[in-house]
Amino acid sequence: MDDRHDGFRGRDVASGSRTIMTRGAERLTYEIRVRGELPDALVAAMAALNLNIEQTANGAILVGVFRDQAELHGALQAMQDFGVELVEVRQRSSWTSDNDPPTMRTGASSGN
Repeated sequence: MDDRHDGFRGRDVASGSRTIMTRGAERLTYEIRVRGELPDALVAAMAALNLNIEQTANGAILVGVFRDQAELHGALQAMQDFGVELVEVRQRSSWTSDNDPPTMRTGASSGN
């Protein structure tokens, strides 16, 4: 198993429920919307996840493929640790021609 994402794995999230992932589980694409700009330190901390980040007038949109729920929850916890306000998390099974992601840049924030 690739260890480069270990900083975003294994953190406890007080959700009251458990998700169990099995070996060979499909990697899923998620779209994460937050309010405001992402701090440069957070963008740097999450660089290993290769998220596509678009800064919009209302906040940032992050799109990325996570290997499991623990990696996703770790990324969300990192955002919370940096004081980023979460607006929405949406799972995307695949992109279609009618539902292509917006043109985004990888791993950099704008205006900072």
